[in-house]
Amino acid sequence: MVKIILPIVLFAISASGQNYNFSVPEFKCVVEVNRDRSLDISYDILFECTPGYSSIDVVDIGFPSNDFILNGVEASIDGHTLTRIYHSTYIDNGVEVYLDGNAVHSGEQGHFRLSGVNNNMVFLDTEDDDYASMVFTPTWFDGGLLTGLSDFSLTIVFPEDSEPDMVRYHDRPFTGTAVDKDGRVVFVWEETRRVDSRYIVGISFPEDLVDGPLTEEPKVPLLSADELGLILGFGIFFLFFSFTLLIIIKAVRKANRRKEEYLPPKLGLEGSGIRRGLTAPLAAMLLEEKLDRVFVLIVFGLLKKGSLELDGDKLVKTGSTDGLRSYEEELLKLLPESPTGKPVPGKEIKEIFLEMIKVLSRKMDGYSLKESQEYYRGVIESAWNMVTANRSAEKAGEILGDRFQWLLADEKYNSRVREFSSDRGILLPMYMYGYFSGSGTAGRSGGMSLSQVCSRVAGALERTAGNTVSNLTGLSSSVTAKTNPVPVSSYRSSGGGGCACACAGCACACAGGGR
Repeated sequence: MVKIILPIVLFAISASGQNYNFSVPEFKCVVEVNRDRSLDISYDILFECTPGYSSIDVVDIGFPSNDFILNGVEASIDGHTLTRIYHSTYIDNGVEVYLDGNAVHSGEQGHFRLSGVNNNMVFLDTEDDDYASMVFTPTWFDGGLLTGLSDFSLTIVFPEDSEPDMVRYHDRPFTGTAVDKDGRVVFVWEETRRVDSRYIVGISFPEDLVDGPLTEEPKVPLLSADELGLILGFGIFFLFFSFTLLIIIKAVRKANRRKEEYLPPKLGLEGSGIRRGLTAPLAAMLLEEKLDRVFVLIVFGLLKKGSLELDGDKLVKTGSTDGLRSYEEELLKLLPESPTGKPVPGKEIKEIFLEMIKVLSRKMDGYSLKESQEYYRGVIESAWNMVTANRSAEKAGEILGDRFQWLLADEKYNSRVREFSSDRGILLPMYMYGYFSGSGTAGRSGGMSLSQVCSRVAGALERTAGNTVSNLTGLSSSVTAKTNPVPVSSYRSSGGGGCACACAGCACACAGGGR
């Protein structure tokens, strides 16, 4: 059973005895902003139940507020209409949809679709009196139950009569924009990511595109009425604890505002020239790739050097420690001696990342961040060109084995692999045999295509990384350092550039969690 939980509420995970694990190969969300200030929200999600785990039989979807229209929510799974849709018992603002006889069983996929309307979601923009604004984040899933990455797409359609030169985005730049067949401006955010955390985007547009009067979004109180009464009633006895609670709340709110960039703000900003010679994991850090991808690169390096071997989705030490980097040595020390051992606590991996950032900072001293980043993007692009060149199966395998780490360092790895020709055979490099269960012979004989090899190797590494470290994807927030903030009051049009989310009066649709 997959559960999607709103993060603004506290909840207890049900001890139902079920054992859930799943992946979301495709995740699409479309949000249309209507003149009456409502949102038409639709999801198109491909679930895949991990073999050996309980079936997905209920899905909870969160809505931005309790103004959603329950009897207007429609859902289906693989084209089968779902009728049992109720207020969720696990989230404050949302629905639970029972799949009934169409559950997604172990090892199977299911295409889930849901649409609904949420009223009163557009508010005054606090920085521009002539503008309205809205902020949205799609639903997400519990990272402890989720496996792998998703082809993620979020589309926001502006109200009718919107003009490209008059609409704006906040904080997170869109990856594509267009005008649809009805003449409405569309912003699109696409990337490959784990759908286990917030993905907040914001937009603003002239207020006359929606019906008024517009108001400021109601402020969410720091404490509920019950909590405030409890604190007031016992405040004289628990003053110290109340003060501690306020500090924690302030720290959490501050952490939630952090961006995911984790490099020191001044790294390479005052230098000149290119810092060459970085390893693929350090180069990925320089490019501020997700830390779970950096971890995959470290694991791949240890596998290639023969210090680790794969046993299914588990890592096995070989005893070889020749030619290891300091961060590779530290990771080996943390890994259990037996592949059946418990996952490494995330806080211990965090220390490796922090030390790597220090090392990177020292290496970048006197060098230009921008020039160095461009250089390593070029190294990655060169690796793709070499691997995709028209060569023999044996030569292609040799180059792939040599340059694969740089392919993995590309944030667009999955989408680029899908562009490969499916009829290009390849002879597997020797050290990659263990990444496939029983497929080494087929690969060596050219029975696997280049795209299959790249997809399966990356998938094996990602599954292994997830099994090796507890809450690997949650490390970014604990490692993140403050970066150059986007100016709060600055705007740019949809033509490009960055823009801060200056709409404290914005609607924010949040959902996440899972059980």
